[in-house]
Parts: sequence; structure tokens; C-alpha cells
Amino acid sequence: MDTMQGERRSWKQEPMVWLLIAIPFSAVIMGVVMITLAIQSYSGLVVDDYYKKGKQINRALARDKFAHELGLAAGARLGGDGSVEIRFAPGIQFVPGDKIELSLIHATKPGLDQNLQLNRIDSHLLTGKLELQGEGRWNLYLQTPDWRLTGSLQHPQQAAAELLPNYTPE
Repeated sequence: MDTMQGERRSWKQEPMVWLLIAIPFSAVIMGVVMITLAIQSYSGLVVDDYYKKGKQINRALARDKFAHELGLAAGARLGGDGSVEIRFAPGIQFVPGDKIELSLIHATKPGLDQNLQLNRIDSHLLTGKLELQGEGRWNLYLQTPDWRLTGSLQHPQQAAAELLPNYTPE
């Protein structure tokens, strides 16, 4: 007797049935995952005034150029207690600006960004207090209205960063 004709298998034993069930089920699971990721990783609004943003970029480039012309360079060190220490290179004669601000911008989470007004201890040392709330890459901007130095660090693996002008002469 031929076994192929005589046996009837249940639908639960058919691989094609499970394949037809698995495809829509996996689409539903991926949809839930995508919605969860979209809600948890909100990245802010898109800038709608491009002209104004472009003018700000040109102003930032002018500040980078001025820092390069002054020969500014500094090192930033984050302490475990939340202290921040900015030390300018020893060869720098003059650090212009009364209000010097340190901006810490998280690379992927704008809600964690911080701005800090630094206290001048002497002509080459600035200090302040902050608390980095997230791990990952942080972009640092040491700036006044006239000049700007930039750097980055990977928190918590790095506690120090070099701050330099983001300018290359043509």
C-alpha cells in the first residue's frame, strides 16, 4: 500500500502553514520594535530656518579662525566628582574673554546637552562643576562670543580631551 496516499497529516505538521503564519507574525513583531525604538530615541526637531542656521555656521567658522590666529589650545579634564578643569597651553600669552562657556553636546541625545559658565582661577586655568548623565561620545565647545575651541571624548572611558580650533588655513 502506498503511504503517500493513505496518510493524512494534520495542519500543524505542514511546514508551509507555519511559514505562512511566521511571515505576518514577524512583521508585527518588527513593527512593535520599530515603534519602541522611535519613542525611546527621540532626536529632536528638524531645523526649518536654514538661512539663519547658515549664518550661525559662518559666525562659528569666524570664531574658529580667530582662535587659530591667537594660537589657542587647551586641555579639558573631567573629575569623578563632577569637576571640570580647563588648562590652556603654557605658551599662550593671552586668553581673551571674561565669560568663557563650556558646552557639552551629546552626539546622539540632545536632551543630555549641557552649558557651563567656567570660573577663571588664573590666566591659564578655568574650573567648573557638572554631571555627565549619559555614556557615549560628547562634543566639547569652549567658547566666548569671539573665539571657539572644539574637542570630543568618549565618556566614561576617557576623562580628558584636547581642545583646538576647528580651522585649517587654505
